[in-house]
Amino acid sequence: MKKAISLSIFFLLIIVDTSFGQTNYLKRKHFDYTSFYHINREGIPLAVDLFLPKKHRLKKEGNKVPTVFYLTRYVRSIELKKGVKWLQNPGFGQVKKEEVDFFTKNGYAVVILDARGSGASFGNRMMDFTMDEMYDGAEVIDWIVKQPWSNGNVGTTGISYLGTTAELILATQHPAIKASIPRSNIYDLYADMAFPGGVRQGPFVKVWGITTRSLDFNDFTFLGGLAKTFVKGINPVLQDKNKEQLILALKDHQSNYEVYKELLKIEYRDEQHPVLKKPINDFSIHFNQQRIIESKTPIFRIGGWYDGALPNSVIRGLWNNPNTKRVLLGPWDHGPHDNASPYAKSPKVKYDIYGEMLRFFDFYLKNKSNGIDKELPVKYYTVGEERWKTSTTWPEFNSYKRLYFSSDKVMHFDSSKVISGQVEYTIDYTAETGPGTRWNSQTTIYRYAKHTGYPEREKQIKKNVVFITSPLENDIEINGHIYISLPLKIDATDGQVFIYIDEMDQKGNIRYVTEGMFRLTHQPISVIDNEYKTPEINISYTKHNRRVIIPGKTEVYNFPLLPISYKVKKGHQLIVSIAGADYTHFDHTEVKPEKLILDINDYKKAYIQLPIK
Repeated sequence: MKKAISLSIFFLLIIVDTSFGQTNYLKRKHFDYTSFYHINREGIPLAVDLFLPKKHRLKKEGNKVPTVFYLTRYVRSIELKKGVKWLQNPGFGQVKKEEVDFFTKNGYAVVILDARGSGASFGNRMMDFTMDEMYDGAEVIDWIVKQPWSNGNVGTTGISYLGTTAELILATQHPAIKASIPRSNIYDLYADMAFPGGVRQGPFVKVWGITTRSLDFNDFTFLGGLAKTFVKGINPVLQDKNKEQLILALKDHQSNYEVYKELLKIEYRDEQHPVLKKPINDFSIHFNQQRIIESKTPIFRIGGWYDGALPNSVIRGLWNNPNTKRVLLGPWDHGPHDNASPYAKSPKVKYDIYGEMLRFFDFYLKNKSNGIDKELPVKYYTVGEERWKTSTTWPEFNSYKRLYFSSDKVMHFDSSKVISGQVEYTIDYTAETGPGTRWNSQTTIYRYAKHTGYPEREKQIKKNVVFITSPLENDIEINGHIYISLPLKIDATDGQVFIYIDEMDQKGNIRYVTEGMFRLTHQPISVIDNEYKTPEINISYTKHNRRVIIPGKTEVYNFPLLPISYKVKKGHQLIVSIAGADYTHFDHTEVKPEKLILDINDYKKAYIQLPIK
């Protein structure tokens, strides 16, 4: 029964004055729980859950504890049905019970806030990640630090949406926020989530929109049978016993925007949304980067190589925000949920992430001297070698190696072996990468396979145009962003390319390494023109910098793939394949070319560049 309940809950993803008081606490094994409404500066009631360490733990901590704060739009907690409510009350959503248990057992209060227009909070939502939402959180933190149990220090954290708000709230520069641990968060809302490589990630956004809209309307039927059996709905605050306030809050949610419908109205990062009158940039961490830097809040970034395009978010944060004190990049997908290394013996994540988080929070929120300030700040995992490494920055590499495309569909390190010519590919618009990709990992309803992985690469790459190297003479460790230089002709004025890197061992087993995608109407710009440091090739993704494509004319397209640390062993071969679609994960362009022609008449322009450590 307990296992069934936890599975059901897992499906959910992915105060100044109070109206009703907060006098009642529900006693639990590791914490005491209460919930209440905080009335914000605009008079909007916002639902808050508070979990305090048990009295003996509070006493041990000197009756003053720091707080771990979460700002969610996925419902702060769930009301379970009577038959199972005695097992778990409240039911937990994306902030798992084990996480609340962990922090309260280790001497922290936990506060979870329903963002305006979601959960049991009043208000509506015309966009996610608004600064109004962040200042709501800052007001709740005002309330926290006035409480008799608070030591005045607050740390922010969370996964995905909550990881993004954990960093974005630093733009409020609230003095009580002394540390932040964003996990699987979104640094650039355009390039790292909505439009990786300028390509609309429509299927995911559509599923995410259905998920969040259903939650906003207190409709859990989209979760299927287990939820129907166990979940009653959004957890009302304790004093709202007749759910009168919850019903009123849900009426406010009726005017919430539909994310996929609104996403279809823009294509470029500088394009003003017709309703918001702002571009998507304005709601992104990178747009608020300077105010976040000025907060001087220490940041610990946690992510995985197989987490959609979000490993880029970890790296952008490392390169652009000097407040980044620690980085942890593992062989993980979103969350993490799985160890997705193709060499992993089990998908189970065995790394003690909570332990690492606790050390960081203890150092900055409890002033514990535990040595983390003397450790190298970056810890990353090299797939294939299956080993953790530490460094002062990332990537660590010694040189670049170029692999040149050849018209005989062989790739050469030696450019003198290149055969000039053209390689024509008729685009297969049924090409895709399967149900368990890095893209599927980003919300539970979109996780069509049980675990993240690429077990059918041999079958999938048959729909692409494929190039292969000879067996490698030595081990190579790819450490960074692989760069592409692709001289292409297309028979249309728009189109997209998808590039995949795989390795094949001596037995013919194919393992996925990384990938990248690019909408061909974009083009590189100078570093000076961009808003932050990026990989060597900087793409603006702006409408004013749009490339005009002339059908049949060769253009050279340069773009980076998603970053990876991966060791390819001696005797293995690298496979580079090109497609024009990944239909289950990305929308097509309105104009769809029939053919891609790789023009290899100048070998210096047709290559991939490997960052080698």
